[in-house]
Amino acid sequence: MAYKTIMVCLNEITALPILLQAATTLGTKFKAHVKGLYVIPAVQVFGAEAYAMTPSVFDGNNLFFKDRQAKVREEFESAMKMQGLTFDFQAIESEYPDISSTIIDESRSFDLVLMVAVPKTPNDPVEDDLVERVAIGSGRPVLVIPAQGKTELNFDDVLIGWDSGREAARAVFDALPLLVKSKHCHICTINAPTDGTVPGATLAENLARHGIRVETEKVVSDKGSSGEALMRAAADLGCGLVVMGCYGHSRFAELVFGGTTRHVLRHVERPILLSH
Repeated sequence: MAYKTIMVCLNEITALPILLQAATTLGTKFKAHVKGLYVIPAVQVFGAEAYAMTPSVFDGNNLFFKDRQAKVREEFESAMKMQGLTFDFQAIESEYPDISSTIIDESRSFDLVLMVAVPKTPNDPVEDDLVERVAIGSGRPVLVIPAQGKTELNFDDVLIGWDSGREAARAVFDALPLLVKSKHCHICTINAPTDGTVPGATLAENLARHGIRVETEKVVSDKGSSGEALMRAAADLGCGLVVMGCYGHSRFAELVFGGTTRHVLRHVERPILLSH
């Protein structure tokens, strides 16, 4: 079992070296074909307001990405060739003014989507919830690399955030190609019942049959969020990768009330594999 086609989203230009390092690591580990996707968003047209006679147009993001296309392609192709990987680069002039819609449409034919989480600024040309949108809409596992912190891929120790839900189950089995290469896997449940049961025990038995060394962990979240507790557990256990389901509740509730996924993606300190 392995990822054989990996799509890399190249629009986070400020973190391109980190992203390309992750792409070549994965491509080499799985002998995978790597596709670099670069989206040029459409010009934004705003309707006429008040006494304005014509709609207003904003082409700043469109020009920003057009101007940088050649350099991004050159860096991507150079990194792939250096590692002897098979690859292709595709730049799409989108019909949408956002980037996420095109990434979602293109991603559904790939084993894995690779993205980087970059702290946003007010005038950032990339939408601030790009990763969340792709993770929810693509139907594919999304591996998110931090722009700072533990940016190198290390799958020796992996933490699984487990709540027995559909999203968590999807994430675990989407991550199997990585889990079988790990040395130690921790199944962590936040605020587990105190009735003597062992959450994740059946999952642990199944993963063990794949040859994965696995154990269950109970993590207590007293005051902070479940996402904060999960990230603290990953740091304490020295895990290089976190595997978790994306949005266990309705997305509306997550946006209003916070939530594990939103906290984690706002404080990415190590690679995270998300599935929805």
